[in-house]
Amino acid sequence: MQSLESGYGGHCPGGIEELGLRERISKLTVSVLPDFYFDRIVLIPSLRNLFRQVELKAASGGGNLRGLIQTEVRGGNATNLAFALSSLSARTNLYCVGNAVTRAVLSKHPAGCKVRVIDGEPGYTTALEFTFKGKPVNVMLSDVGDISNFDGRKLAHNDIENLKRSDCVALVNWSSNAKGNELARRVFGLSGREGRLNFIDLADATGAESRVRGLARNILDQGLVDVISLNENEARIIARTLSVGGLRRSYDRRDVIRVSNLLHDSLHVGVDIHTPIGSASSTNQGDVWVDSFGKVSGFVTGAGDVWDAGDIIGHLLGFKAEDRLRFANACAHLYLTSKHARLPTLREVAHFAVL
Repeated sequence: MQSLESGYGGHCPGGIEELGLRERISKLTVSVLPDFYFDRIVLIPSLRNLFRQVELKAASGGGNLRGLIQTEVRGGNATNLAFALSSLSARTNLYCVGNAVTRAVLSKHPAGCKVRVIDGEPGYTTALEFTFKGKPVNVMLSDVGDISNFDGRKLAHNDIENLKRSDCVALVNWSSNAKGNELARRVFGLSGREGRLNFIDLADATGAESRVRGLARNILDQGLVDVISLNENEARIIARTLSVGGLRRSYDRRDVIRVSNLLHDSLHVGVDIHTPIGSASSTNQGDVWVDSFGKVSGFVTGAGDVWDAGDIIGHLLGFKAEDRLRFANACAHLYLTSKHARLPTLREVAHFAVL
């Protein structure tokens, strides 16, 4: 990574401490909101066989399909992002909607992450993970709970003050929240805007298309957001909704760069798109593409949140776009190739990304 070598005193194979990276990241504070989910991940060896077995069981009056590997994890885009940032040594504030069980689960949060649970029903997701046309994908069956109407009015005075003092405010899973635009205006429109990175990840906007134009007109066009993060499907939906173009199902790097540029021109914010084949970024400085580190297998759920964590760190530390995308790609790759959805540490990412 050029910025790590030139920006921190030259190439130092000894790693993080010599590069000064940990010290700089540990001074950053990122506030993330607003969702927590109880996630159950189900690995599906064959989708076709599953459908056939379900039909046979239903025809015989019901029964049990055994042998499916399942894992329960704490989830939610905000929760995953906050914990991933903490694993990279950033200080984080997590604001999420949840109940007493949520508090119990999140009591085991990382040392660098402060958690504030706002009373309400958490979300529940069953994520089906399988291979489709040669690519690992996940389809999530979700009950979004009270995040569906969270406009931020339950944020306390201390919460607002912490948001104001943060180096970055990250609002994620906008699509699941019918009051997402109201929440965005509340947290992104706080005083002390100068010097603070406002970052938004919409998540899958299927069903939320009617709110996209309001987000563009009343939030993005008003200069309240610096960066919008999307995966390829989200970029496809937003581009189609705004009538600025499309993205083929069998896309290549040129297709992703093109839609990234079109969205940047339309939304007037930095656009970062992450895909299995690589990542693109379009800003006023131009368009950049960085290939992924190769095909992976394993847990897919949560990978976009881990990628966002690396992207946010890169933005806050002023990495060159190529180095920021490479850093974020490394975060996601290490997560995807780990066992049991383990978050990568800063040491692992820094060493891996400079190979």
